[in-house]
Amino acid sequence: MRKSIILIIALAASLNMSAQTEEKQDSLNIPVYLVDGVEVQSINDIDQKDIISVDVIKNGDLTRLFYPRTGGIVRITTKSKKYLKPIVQKHQEETKKEKDNKKSGQIYIR
Repeated sequence: MRKSIILIIALAASLNMSAQTEEKQDSLNIPVYLVDGVEVQSINDIDQKDIISVDVIKNGDLTRLFYPRTGGIVRITTKSKKYLKPIVQKHQEETKKEKDNKKSGQIYIR
């Protein structure tokens, strides 16, 4: 299973890198890496044992969201959610601060 995941990632990367030259890289044809829903620049620091699933998406509707990068989307799901946890924690902290700053008797409109 792990070998097939690595093979899929390597295949996706090689397909996109074949359109690049050594002198100048085509940043438009590099895939978008989403790890647990968070866009990352590199997947080199992800532990292979932490990976649950890898999906390669070449759907035109989804790649339009990341235009002008049209190299596709590599979606990786991990067990640890290490990229997602800091975002959720920051949101919880900001929500708590806003709740603490509310004054009783006032109406807040979003």
